[in-house]
Amino acid sequence: MLQYIMRLDSCRRCGKELEVDQRCKVCNLPTNFHCHACGNITEKQFHPRCILLESTYILNNKK
Repeated sequence: MLQYIMRLDSCRRCGKELEVDQRCKVCNLPTNFHCHACGNITEKQFHPRCILLESTYILNNKK
């Protein structure tokens, strides 16, 4: 099974450490990071499998 894991990295703008800003609702892995030093926010990362699971859950529970 292929799993996408976003690693905690340094800010591409200033080099300081990034902090987790948002987590995936399904697997709780980080999807977005931000930098407190310069305010840079990374692009949101999507987990294809989690999107599929979440959309299937929503469709099955629609009334």
